[in-house]
Amino acid sequence: MTVSLKCQDKIYFLDGTTKTGKIIEIAPEEITIKIDYNNISFPRSSILLLEFKNSSCEIINKPNENITLISDKKENFHFKQAEKELYNYNQISLNSLALCNADISVFYERILPKKKTGIGIMGAYNINQYANAFNLNIAILNNAKKNYDLGAYINFYPSKIEKRNRLYFGLMMKYTSFNYSSVKDDSVKIGNLVSYTTKYTPAKGSQLATIVTLGSHTDITNTFFIKTIFGIGAFKLRGDYKVQYNREFNNQPNNSNNSQPVNYNFLPKFYFGINIGFKL
Repeated sequence: MTVSLKCQDKIYFLDGTTKTGKIIEIAPEEITIKIDYNNISFPRSSILLLEFKNSSCEIINKPNENITLISDKKENFHFKQAEKELYNYNQISLNSLALCNADISVFYERILPKKKTGIGIMGAYNINQYANAFNLNIAILNNAKKNYDLGAYINFYPSKIEKRNRLYFGLMMKYTSFNYSSVKDDSVKIGNLVSYTTKYTPAKGSQLATIVTLGSHTDITNTFFIKTIFGIGAFKLRGDYKVQYNREFNNQPNNSNNSQPVNYNFLPKFYFGINIGFKL
């Protein structure tokens, strides 16, 4: 640890605290030091002296009274204020992987002050004319079309914010709206003849899924980042959607010969994302 500090610059403050990093600018009104990936500026009036990595020093202000230096681990008021102003708590991203399904999927996340928790919302609009293999639980229906997604989530970041790459886990509630054709078979008996008719009626359905998520957050720069998302959960089949799903599933060639037709009440829900975003 001693060797690492010797290779860095050091700022001594008038209140007795110190900060270690790389001094990148000495301006008339303030001095900027790079700590980890952040550039932090402090007013010259708060600084006693600068100690450079070559052991040379530059006095900035003379103290009015004797001071005692305290450990680097204790942050002074100016550093906390500067860090608070510098850190970007608002993050907006686009799920690039969702574009494969013609989803325009946008995420907004607000990182809370302690930087261990993020809360957010997401929304997606689908421009496909019909549901495809990426939406198997919808595509099985007749004339199915996905409309949009709405969701809310919370993420937990156990590692330190200073790390460029951090893992996280979380929970998401995701609502999906879609259209389909509801199919109903009717039979009419006239004498010894039975006539069958099939009626198609436009209908709307939805899924409300609970998804456990896991992923990583990687800072490319102080502004841009990449976030990966893997989620697994489930949702409950309801109403006519449940009737139509089980009907179509049991009518599939691989299942039509089963003596006991299935009747699903719950279905799994998966979510994948590679989000590219920036911090506000």
